[in-house]
Amino acid sequence: MRYMMNARRACAFTLIELLVVVSIIALLVSILLPALNLARHKARCANCLINLRNMEIAHWMYMGEHNGCFVDVGLGHGGAHSDEKVAWINTLQPYYENKLLFRSPVDKSPHWPIDEEGQGVPVPGSDPPAWRRTSYGVNNYISHVAPDPEHICRRLNQVRSPADTVHFLIMAFEGEFAGADHPHVENWFLNPVPPHEAAKQVQINAYSGEAGTWEAQSGWGFLDGHAEKLPFKKVYHDYRINRFIPY
Repeated sequence: MRYMMNARRACAFTLIELLVVVSIIALLVSILLPALNLARHKARCANCLINLRNMEIAHWMYMGEHNGCFVDVGLGHGGAHSDEKVAWINTLQPYYENKLLFRSPVDKSPHWPIDEEGQGVPVPGSDPPAWRRTSYGVNNYISHVAPDPEHICRRLNQVRSPADTVHFLIMAFEGEFAGADHPHVENWFLNPVPPHEAAKQVQINAYSGEAGTWEAQSGWGFLDGHAEKLPFKKVYHDYRINRFIPY
């Protein structure tokens, strides 16, 4: 009988041993969890780049059927008027099947409607209330809202270097541009630190980095059809030197 009791004690964990095991498990989780989260984020960024690439492919199909013309923008920022008939989220839709392509895997905007699994928070300044329709936007320099009416580029043959001209980008998650489908790049230089102004319109740190900094990284699609992860400083330097102006 005494032998059996001693055997049971030998097979059982003491409280101290149990606490040590729990502590080790907690330590391992604390080490592995950030790595797992980083891996998930990198996967979401990679899928976002695939989205951008697929959108560029769809756009090439669109241009092939429209004499080289680009898709246009139509969703105004804040409370501005929208023109659904010309908005690229509608005109480009026939060239791919998956509507979820409009939503980036890295998109954390609270302005998606509830029926799109969002928080249902209206875009600031919208009256009547409006919600986010797409994660992505189009460089306004190649749209009807281009800042320079003397240099309107609406066809591929009017662009100096398609491989160096930004086309699709990721719109700001929050603020009045969260409901728009294009930024206003021509205003960025008005801020002494252009990334601060750009970050109000475009999520320049969608992939990594601090918002409003030159090192912030996001996904960018280009008119030749490729997509890249780039820091903001690689797409914008100043008013005259940037990869948004197509001429």
